[in-house]
Amino acid sequence: MGYALNQLGIRQVRGNLTIAGNFSMNYESEPQLVGNLLRQSLDSRLWESEAATQYVRSGSGLPKPQVQILGSVQYVTSPPNLQPLIRHRSLSLAEIIKQMNIYSNNPISEMLAETLGGAEMVRRLAAEAAGVSVDEIRLINGSGLGHENQISPRASVAMFIALDRHLRDTDLTVADLLPVSGRDLGTLEYRRIPPNSAVKTGTLFDVSALAGAIPTRDRGVVWFAIINRATGLDALRDDQDWLLQQLVNYWGASDVLPITLTNNLDGTRPALGDLARIDRVN
Repeated sequence: MGYALNQLGIRQVRGNLTIAGNFSMNYESEPQLVGNLLRQSLDSRLWESEAATQYVRSGSGLPKPQVQILGSVQYVTSPPNLQPLIRHRSLSLAEIIKQMNIYSNNPISEMLAETLGGAEMVRRLAAEAAGVSVDEIRLINGSGLGHENQISPRASVAMFIALDRHLRDTDLTVADLLPVSGRDLGTLEYRRIPPNSAVKTGTLFDVSALAGAIPTRDRGVVWFAIINRATGLDALRDDQDWLLQQLVNYWGASDVLPITLTNNLDGTRPALGDLARIDRVN
């Protein structure tokens, strides 16, 4: 945005930086704090080491922005009726959800839950979509942090199947929203989950959970949910990985990647001519 403003010939703003409505940045939402972060990001002369590092990592090749804001940071509940000079559009919701799940990012999940109306609304929507009793889903927040957040294994599997069913009418698949073993790092970086499995981890200090789908030769896509509670999370994760490996050994590794577990967002989805020989199995 700073570069775009520089392209318009804007290098200094004599007025204030006004934050309107619900605005977050760097997982922060307090207006004064995010306003100062935005002011800093627009002017490379104010960058701290983290911002400078992210600029290098971006590899954009764009010149460093220099937009000096002389006024103060202000907050209003709704934007004034002004003509925009530039617009910046976020990643798609699917891309945001994918990154959230790869890194199990709690602040993003909390923000998304709040946009839906909070944990109670998420609970009711999930139960309705999965066709299970709302009593099988207990949520106190949008991130899952806390032992009070509890979902039955049946509800977990039913939610995955419902998600897969819903996505069939779109250009997306479950693999576009969840981390896939052998392709994505994050929470799966040191795991030995069977290749091409789309899964989601869940971790507390004494709980390790894993749910998702594995591709098999004899049973097609197998949906599962595992939860272990004890100390020593690495050992619990090793046991989960071992169990899934045994299932794939028993049912056989899939020779063809099912549609459910292919990626569309990153271009790895099969060509249309290949879809006829790929089965989708619940």
